[in-house]
Amino acid sequence: MRTTSENIDGIQWFHRVTLQDGRVTAGVVDVARHEGLYLFDRLDFKGKSVLDIGCWDGYFSFMAEQRGAKRVVSLDDPEFRWGGLDGYKFLHRHFQSRAEWCKGSIFALPRERFDIVLCYGVLYHINDPLTAMINCFHATLQEVVFEGVFYESREPTLFLLAPREFHDDPTNIYALSTGYLQKVAAMCGFELVETRTPKYAATRWRRFFRKVRPGYDRAALRFRRVGEMTPAYKASCFSLAPVTLNKA
Repeated sequence: MRTTSENIDGIQWFHRVTLQDGRVTAGVVDVARHEGLYLFDRLDFKGKSVLDIGCWDGYFSFMAEQRGAKRVVSLDDPEFRWGGLDGYKFLHRHFQSRAEWCKGSIFALPRERFDIVLCYGVLYHINDPLTAMINCFHATLQEVVFEGVFYESREPTLFLLAPREFHDDPTNIYALSTGYLQKVAAMCGFELVETRTPKYAATRWRRFFRKVRPGYDRAALRFRRVGEMTPAYKASCFSLAPVTLNKA
């Protein structure tokens, strides 16, 4: 694989990525050092097809490809965020990638299915996480990983965030309980494989009495398909119906 001397200073980076010539992009999130927080390091990409929802600069897309994925689709819409496509395009050239960039949203996924679906940092920015999650599960043949503002609770609840309540960001809407994610997963034929959540106290006793602070918790949950199911809600229950996909 080649290196490049192209200028990276004029790009608004989100992901901090180490390039082949040793330089590091000036991203605000050092995902390379914290892959475990996304359960990304727990996935086997060899020979798999991958959908990366909300890919931004594409770190996870390009790393999945380098770890053996046979096909990667990177989905995002730069109109909904800052930074544009410059970072993704640069890394695509830099890594001589075959990943396919696709403009879309979690409500307008490609009408096909993928072995692995990555949904990092998306669900808490949208006002209909139920439809969004159903879409992700419909699009997944084997495994899906969600990461975001999730809090530990067996109750399937949502916590409404007022604009700028969390990190002064007006795009944050809901924090989701881990119980909520697991219940939707079960309705779609998935079981929980593993969870990565923050640890706040040194003892189980202190954790038991810790107040739930949904706006400050992050977690990643990995699910595996065990059945072919669709929630039996009526179409009238949705303001935006989930995407239906071919089963092949």
